[in-house]
This record gives sequence, structure tokens and C-alpha cells, in this order.
Amino acid sequence: MISKNKRSRDFTEGPIFFKILLFVLPITLTGILQVLYNTADNVVVGRFSGDELALAAVGSTTYLTGLVTNFLIGIAAGSNVVVSRAIGAKDAERVGNAVHTSLTFAFLGGIAFMALGLIISRPALAFIGTKPEVLDKAVMYMRIICLGIPASAVYNFGAGVVRSTGDSRTPLLILSVSGIINVLLNLVFVLVFNMTVAGVATATIIAQYISAVRVICVLIKKKNECYGLRLNKLGINKEMLLSILRFGVPTGIQSSLFSISNVTMASAVNTMPTLVVSAKTISTNIESISNTAVGSFGTATVTFVGQNYGAKKPDRIKKAVLYSVLQVFICGFTISQIILLFGDKLASNFVDAANPNADQIIGYAVQIMTVCLTANFLNGIQQVLSASVRGMGYSVTSMIMSLSGACVFRILWVSFVFPLEKMNNIFGLHIVYPLSWGLTALLQLSVLTVAYRRFKKKLATEQMTE
Repeated sequence: MISKNKRSRDFTEGPIFFKILLFVLPITLTGILQVLYNTADNVVVGRFSGDELALAAVGSTTYLTGLVTNFLIGIAAGSNVVVSRAIGAKDAERVGNAVHTSLTFAFLGGIAFMALGLIISRPALAFIGTKPEVLDKAVMYMRIICLGIPASAVYNFGAGVVRSTGDSRTPLLILSVSGIINVLLNLVFVLVFNMTVAGVATATIIAQYISAVRVICVLIKKKNECYGLRLNKLGINKEMLLSILRFGVPTGIQSSLFSISNVTMASAVNTMPTLVVSAKTISTNIESISNTAVGSFGTATVTFVGQNYGAKKPDRIKKAVLYSVLQVFICGFTISQIILLFGDKLASNFVDAANPNADQIIGYAVQIMTVCLTANFLNGIQQVLSASVRGMGYSVTSMIMSLSGACVFRILWVSFVFPLEKMNNIFGLHIVYPLSWGLTALLQLSVLTVAYRRFKKKLATEQMTE
């Protein structure tokens, strides 16, 4: 029997529209707090370090660190699917096996990816064309950040377990505390100890380990629940690990594909003047607010779809997808327009006013944001549809659609369209984002339609058999 604490929610019963909204709000705020980790790094080094190259150095590592961490986060999403389905099916034993296997794998996988990140830092940064004048600082930042990968993995797996029960508030509370600690340590390390790039990286990983420890403590306190953590039960259940990997590896690859395409984009940006590289760092941080907000609907949708798939309720799946698409459209459009309205003011927070190139950097950043944010709601829609496909059990197919619509399309664009004389500029490079989001959304919608029809047909066959 699966019991529910006061923060857990059963998404297989009751109204859907406002349940999605109430569930997604804490996820959005949690994601924004995670974004603030990197944003705080960039604001502090950009305004207070006194090093004009520090901002470009930190920004140069963004896509590579994302490539490593997104793969583990993607596998954590696979764990979310397995736990959600087990909860929907009221299978307490399967929930417990999934939780302990997930967290064990998170720690071991985090250690492995930390080692990989430390090894590839310099050659990878050199490969994507990081400016020689910022390479050493970028390598230092990336290596320190890699030390926090085990903590990031444990937190994301643990938070995924908590969200699978319908509780999205607890991860928010955890990130609220560690986010404040991160900002305070940034200021202390940079202003007091003059650590610049190393300082903001160290502050970030300290905050990550605090988050990881806290989420583990939360799960230990829930040991009387089916999803509670019992340290003596940590280990790998082979059958459960295969289930998690079946959903998680394609999702991890899918998440990494976006990072791979972004690495390609970073290589293209690195062909432009250093001022544009700094502007891209600024725009990426500001855009992350909108990207995180729309992405949170995907996280919510996979939980809704997973629980109702386990409960064999296709009509609720259909409604959850439709409501999520509507909500993410409104959210994405509104937040993006607000950001663009104050774009220059937001960008100015990242640049030292004494910098003689401040106005030029801010201008470039606003240009990039205008191209990427105007249709950012398409990003949210494709994430909702992709999450729905994964929740239905078609993780590999979802990965292939993302490979086609995002990674391959962007690489082809950068290789053949961007070099054209009329397209070799900020607009010509960044317009590929909304185009790829729209294409990916159409591909995911076609898969979801087929998957939904097959699910209904399967249930009808089972009912006839009974």
C-alpha cells in the first residue's frame, strides 16, 4: 500500500488543470534557483572581480559542463518515469527498489563523470575554440565545477524521487537555502579572498553538496514511506537498473544532444569578437530564466503522464498534455516579453560600468536575447511533448526526434547556412534556436499521437480479454 504525506499528490484522480499549475510552480522556482548558481557566478566575476577576462572564461565552460551534467540529469528523469509509474500502479515494492537503485547509481555515476570531466577539461575547451587568453581560467573553473558533479547527480536523482510523489515544494526549499549560501560564498571568496574564477566555482560546488546532503536527509526521514531511503538497502537491483536505464539513457542522450548542438553553437560564437562571447554569456544566463520556466512544465508532465500510464487512464494523459501545452505557451510568451522589456537593464548587471566596452557588450546581448526569446514558448511546447513521449515509454523514439530536430538541424545550420555572407552575424546564428524548437515539436507530436493510440488500443484489448 502506498501512503501519501501531506505534500505528496496523487495525479491519477481529481482536477488536472490546477494540479499541474500548483505542481509546476515550485519546480519553476527551484529551477530558477539552480540557474542563479551560474548567474551569481557571472554577476560576481563580471562586476566585482576586476578581471575583464573572467566573465568570458566562465561562459566558455557552460556548454561543456552542461554536456556532462545533463546526461546524468537525463538518467534521473528515467528514474522519475519508473517511480511515477510504480506509484500510479500502487506498487510499493517496486517504488522502494527504484529509489535505492537510483540513488546508488547516482553516486557511482557522479564519481565516474567527475573523473571524465577532470580529464577532458583542457582538450575539450581547446577543441571548441576557447580564446587562448581565457583558456587557463576556463580550465580552472571547469575542473572545480567537475568536483561537484557527484553532488549534482545525487541531488537531481533524489529531487526526482521526491517530485515523483507529487511533492515539488521540498526541492524548492532545499535549493532556497543552498542558493543563498552560494551567493554569499561568491561574494566572500571574490571580494574578501580575491579568488575570482576559482572563488565562484568553489562557492557553487559547496552549495551543490549542501543540496545533496539535504535531499538525502529528507528521504531518510521518509523511511516509513515506500519511497523513503534506508541506508542499509542501498545497492543495485539489476532488473530495476535496466528499467531505469531503458528510460534514462535515451533521455540522458537527448539532453546531451542539446548540449552537443550548443557546443557547436559555442564554436560558432567563438569565431566572433571576444565582446560577442561575453555578450553570449550574459544572454545565456538571462535566457535561462525563461528556459527554466518552460522546461519545468516538461518535468511536471512526465510525472503526470507516468502516474496515469501506470494507472491505465489515457483520458487523463490526453488532458494533462493539452493543459500543459496551453500553460507553457502562456508562461513562455509572458516571461520572455517581460525579460525583453528590461533586457538592457538586466544585461547591465553583468558588466562593470567602468568597462569601456560595456555598452557594446550589452547591445550584443540584447540582440541575442531578442532572437532567442521571442519564440521561446516553442521551446516549452517541444519539451512538454518530449516529456509526454518519455512518460508513455518511448524514450528512444523521443531521443531520435530530438536528435533530428535539434542536434542534426543545428549542426547543419552552423555548417552550411551560418557561413553565408548574409547570415554570418548574430541573427543568422541564433535564429536556428526557434526554428529547431518548432521542428522538434512537430516531430514529437507525431510520435505522441501514435504512442497514445497504441496505448488506448492495448487497454481495449486487455479489457476484451478480461
